[in-house]
Amino acid sequence: MPWGEIALHSLALVAYPGAITLLLAGALAEWGAAWALVPERGGLLPAGRSLLRGVRPAARPLGLPPMATAAAVMALLAATQLAIPLSPVPSGERNLMVAAIALATAGWAAWAWGWTRPDLNPRLVLSVQAAWLVAVFVPAVVPENLRPETLGAVMISSLLPVKVACGVLYLLCLPVLMQLIPEAAPQGLPAASGRRDPGLEAAGFGLVRVLLWLPYCGLFTSLFFPPFGDDALGLLRFLGVTAGSGAVAIFVAANLVRRSATTTNRLYGWIVVPFGWFTLGLAMLVAAMHGA
Repeated sequence: MPWGEIALHSLALVAYPGAITLLLAGALAEWGAAWALVPERGGLLPAGRSLLRGVRPAARPLGLPPMATAAAVMALLAATQLAIPLSPVPSGERNLMVAAIALATAGWAAWAWGWTRPDLNPRLVLSVQAAWLVAVFVPAVVPENLRPETLGAVMISSLLPVKVACGVLYLLCLPVLMQLIPEAAPQGLPAASGRRDPGLEAAGFGLVRVLLWLPYCGLFTSLFFPPFGDDALGLLRFLGVTAGSGAVAIFVAANLVRRSATTTNRLYGWIVVPFGWFTLGLAMLVAAMHGA
């Protein structure tokens, strides 16, 4: 690989849309989630202080937590695959498969670390992960293309119902994928006390959730909206849609955390997962019509 390309990919991982960008965008999103999901903290400033305590270990770290480090690297890799304007990674080198595998790996690292937590629901996590994969890959079936910006640009009339269904399914999966409900949050809710241990690994996975906001929400924007202009205005529009998807996830999660676990199980077991099967069947029907 030429040195110029190595420099561009390094810039993408470290600065934009990599670590620095993910930390800034994720901190804002996590702050908003902490305020919305744990209102008893008493406002934005207390939520921000609780957030800082959550990602800071109680003891001085002796080394990097290995599982959290691996998950963070996967989040950075996923960010480089987004169809975000002004990205130093050429559009031809971005791949939906890489983004999906990286995000799934990061999520599973967190869930594997906290698998024994009493409130976690492995069945819920597995089923929602499968539904999310349907929402991610179904739009690529007919175009037979794995470039996120290409899939976002596809506006064939017969595919629009499939894209709309996949977009809705994606948004409904976000509260679980972003670990915003107790049944899917091994390190606890944003800025919430209780199940979060004061150790380095727990703080590391709190930081991982911060890093995952832009990759998950930005992938939604990349797949379901036409590419924005490769300029500052296009970047603002991309970030606006991405922030909107994050707000929807927080809104859904805020309603679920105020209700019982039975309500969450019914929503995902009776509505979201069957809707995933419906979306898959609709995509197969459309693909058969295109192949005829």
